[in-house]
Amino acid sequence: MEREELQFFCRDCRHKSSLEQNAEQCTVIRTIKKYRKGEYIAYQGDTVNHLLMLIKGKVKTEIVSGSGFVLSMEIIEAPYPLAAPFLFADDNHFPVDIISMEDSEVMFISKKSVEMQMAQCPGFLRGFMAFNANRIQYLTQRIRIFAQKGIKGKICYYILSREKKGYFELGRNIKTLAEYFGVERPSLSRTLSEMIHQGIIELENGKGRILDYKKVEEGLL
Repeated sequence: MEREELQFFCRDCRHKSSLEQNAEQCTVIRTIKKYRKGEYIAYQGDTVNHLLMLIKGKVKTEIVSGSGFVLSMEIIEAPYPLAAPFLFADDNHFPVDIISMEDSEVMFISKKSVEMQMAQCPGFLRGFMAFNANRIQYLTQRIRIFAQKGIKGKICYYILSREKKGYFELGRNIKTLAEYFGVERPSLSRTLSEMIHQGIIELENGKGRILDYKKVEEGLL
């Protein structure tokens, strides 16, 4: 299991044979903790001093404002790192609450072990850097969506970011898409229905087609 989790980052190791992998000295200092459904794995503001790797189960992340407003960020399924970009940050604190959605297991890898692995394995270092860069791109897209005025603007931006030759897939059901946008599900459903009735888009079972590019572009901020 340990080597498999390290391979999440090390792209070089993924292409090696079993014999080659066994010859590698990939060991890390780690502990594994189990969480039940509803348990908090980390709280917003906690210090990130380990690399957390979700190795079993599913979690959700949420941001809680000072007024108590809860914004759902994403749902993460194993295997996947949690808060990896913040491990080496100057302000190394969890930006979100991490909550187990089912019985889950998390591997805690010490920061020192991560540093040692980076030093001895260039493939691990490149993979770790690539993962963090991809996370920044993901968060940038979320910020751009939040910057759009109104639900229609968020939908238009989302559709255009996923469109290929006029066609697109939402990739999420209405409930999770509403959580992704930070809006109410009925409001999202109503806005989508309006766009369909106005002849701006076609949409069925999560797959759609843009009928009026001008109207979609006008919906942007």
